[in-house]
Amino acid sequence: MLSFEDIQRYFWGSWRMMNGHADGLDYFDYSEDGFWQSFHAITVSLPPLILGWIVFANDMVAFQPEAGTRLSVIGRVAFVDLTSWVLPLVVLLLLATRIGLGNRFSVYVITSNWGSAVTSWLAAPATIIRVLLPEWTAVATVFGLALYMFVLVLTYRLTYIALKKPHAYTAAFFAVLVVGSILLMIGLQDMLGISLPEPVTIG
Repeated sequence: MLSFEDIQRYFWGSWRMMNGHADGLDYFDYSEDGFWQSFHAITVSLPPLILGWIVFANDMVAFQPEAGTRLSVIGRVAFVDLTSWVLPLVVLLLLATRIGLGNRFSVYVITSNWGSAVTSWLAAPATIIRVLLPEWTAVATVFGLALYMFVLVLTYRLTYIALKKPHAYTAAFFAVLVVGSILLMIGLQDMLGISLPEPVTIG
């Protein structure tokens, strides 16, 4: 079981990497246990994710009452978010050797999992604004987009340090991963009947 000190260390390591410091790699456990424990980052991310799912469900029911109950929508959007987190890593596992990441796959998964936990919390303010100031939808949307761009920059830096590849390679890898994850999320939302007619921040 991970301790609070472990989680703090992994968050700090992620933050160091996101700010361009390679010594952030030294804060992680790269053992087999460390690899599987990195998926505990999903549990650590649940509070901001759940808040986002609730906001999404409220918007979904308001726009499309026929979509079902709030609870059913929350369950579906949770499935979409968690699948979009894990499935790309599974695909990457299958392709790692072919794309030259055999010796960096574990490092990438561990650091990106904890990095995703950090960014989940960083994105929370936009969702909180939606909850506390529901009439400020436009402000929350703009703020959420700005946060998303900021998070992309931080995540790219983490990816670059984790992969230890040239920027050209990292940029292509990162672009494919981001676009693929977005398309996967959109496809799953369509399949599960929870596509909103306008963008909504869900986490």
